[in-house]
Amino acid sequence: MENLTNQILKLNSGVSYFVLRQAAYKGVTYFLGAEVTPDGEDFTNKFAFLERVDVDGKFCVKEVTDSAVLEVLAKNIKLD
Repeated sequence: MENLTNQILKLNSGVSYFVLRQAAYKGVTYFLGAEVTPDGEDFTNKFAFLERVDVDGKFCVKEVTDSAVLEVLAKNIKLD
């Protein structure tokens, strides 16, 4: 698992997130990201948990929507 903390990940929707934390849960890699403004110069006030998915051998990320997984991530990924 490559550490992507402090990197920017872009969703297919075009929204970009700066990775604050990275964790693995049940064999899946997750990220806590802060949304970046479209010009890439600042942050918005939005945060999201992202999940690494492999599509046709390519690395992609998507927002986590499973409430059980969100609960586990929120309890265990801390922003010291």
